[in-house]
Amino acid sequence: MEIKNILACVDSSDYGVSVSRFSCFIAKKFNAHVKGFHVIDIMQLEGPFMYDLSGALGFEPFGDFSSKIRAILEEKGKNVLMAFESIAKDFGVEYSSEMETGVVSSTILSAESEYDIVCLGLKGVNEDYERGILGSNIESVLRRSKKTLLVVPKHFYTPSVVLAFVNEKEISLKAYEYAKAFADRFGIEFKAIYFKKNDVSLPDDVEVREADRVADAIEEEIKKVEKPIVFMGAYAKSKLKEILLGSTTENVLKKELGVAFMVVR
Repeated sequence: MEIKNILACVDSSDYGVSVSRFSCFIAKKFNAHVKGFHVIDIMQLEGPFMYDLSGALGFEPFGDFSSKIRAILEEKGKNVLMAFESIAKDFGVEYSSEMETGVVSSTILSAESEYDIVCLGLKGVNEDYERGILGSNIESVLRRSKKTLLVVPKHFYTPSVVLAFVNEKEISLKAYEYAKAFADRFGIEFKAIYFKKNDVSLPDDVEVREADRVADAIEEEIKKVEKPIVFMGAYAKSKLKEILLGSTTENVLKKELGVAFMVVR
């Protein structure tokens, strides 16, 4: 498992701080470069949001009012990146930072090509209002990204064990290899589990378990372990079923278990 460049997608929430810490923690172990990346959401500058806000305050939606909102968001973004840079300095890693304006998920996807890992928070600044359990941006990136994603909880912790949940699919076996290499690099315990549906050929160190509902079984295993980092493959179904129904990986993420997930592609 080679990690040279990490994209840390940061915002002003507690999740943004957690993204910074997890990204820098991994960058330190792999001697990697990490970029703090903040996106000013264009939806806060255009369309219904601006009309609603300006109407409530009794202003025209564009012109000077719009430019002032942009200036406020840019200043907020600078503060977010300053916080990231402070954390990167504390970890002693090579870092850079960048701010862009756009649709958040699309801008992240456009920026990801140069990076080995993209790190995002499970939620973000709108955590109390976002639909469903996953944040809308992470859900969009999770389904469309071509990169390995590190999805982190609200608060940072130092992982004490690597858990890999595997099956016979190629992407799942890739996650197994990544997880094992990660555990070796960090010098922590490694554990791999397969919840049996069929008789398949897997590495000898994979534990085979019985389960009717795989996502629920994975949840129970995670809860048994203190401070794990969990590795899973991105897709086990066909791409169409993935889009329509979501994956086991996505269903586990929606359970909001307070642990970091490496979603391998």
